[in-house]
Amino acid sequence: MTNPELSNEFDVLYNNITSNQAPGLDEYEKSVFLTRGQDDVLKAYFDPRTNKPQQGYDGSEIRQIDFSMVTVVKDYTGNAFAAAVFDPRTNNKSVALEKDILMPINEQLTVTRDGITEYLQVIPIMYDEYRRLMSKPYKRPIKYQAWRLMNTSEGVNRADLIVGPNDTLVKYSMRYVKRPRAIILSDLEGVTLDGQTEAQTCELDPILHPEILQRAVELAKAAYIGNLESQVALGQTSQTNIGMTAASR
Repeated sequence: MTNPELSNEFDVLYNNITSNQAPGLDEYEKSVFLTRGQDDVLKAYFDPRTNKPQQGYDGSEIRQIDFSMVTVVKDYTGNAFAAAVFDPRTNNKSVALEKDILMPINEQLTVTRDGITEYLQVIPIMYDEYRRLMSKPYKRPIKYQAWRLMNTSEGVNRADLIVGPNDTLVKYSMRYVKRPRAIILSDLEGVTLDGQTEAQTCELDPILHPEILQRAVELAKAAYIGNLESQVALGQTSQTNIGMTAASR
């Protein structure tokens, strides 16, 4: 949908759900609710427990199509590598990640080992798992694997890439879903949304626009009513279950 279409359909749904009793919203207010609705829908589909189809990103082909427009492949080479932040053993490296990463999907390392190029699958490990692995005699990944450990250094999200003792890192490739930009229906004056002031459309596939609209209108209605019951009920009429209590699920 174009921005005017989003704005007009928001008005139709909002006036219908509030029986024309709620005060009108300006373009900035609608942009805020649409952006929040977009974020809610996106996050819900990465956790199958929080959406009605019970499908995560890889739950079906349609889920991959839904988010194909915000799926990015990024390669890191050369100067992108620095000394590892937490695990500084030989050949381990650290990489400063993109700020817009929402969820990594696939990761691969290209290394040279004894003069031969090898491709390693990157396994993200949790902090408890890292501690367990470091208690073993061999404190390195198996032959065709590497480990990735997340860190934050000086306000920058970084990945420690842990490889074998004979591996020299050449390239780190990541396929990830980025956080989509804010939906801004018209140029803003005196305010910003996610640091932006110029109008910009929704980056997600148009098939998701009606769902984003529905979620945005639910958020607007809850904000207008302003009581606890309306906040808890959020999600019951959209594809997400956000806001539902444990007893009502």
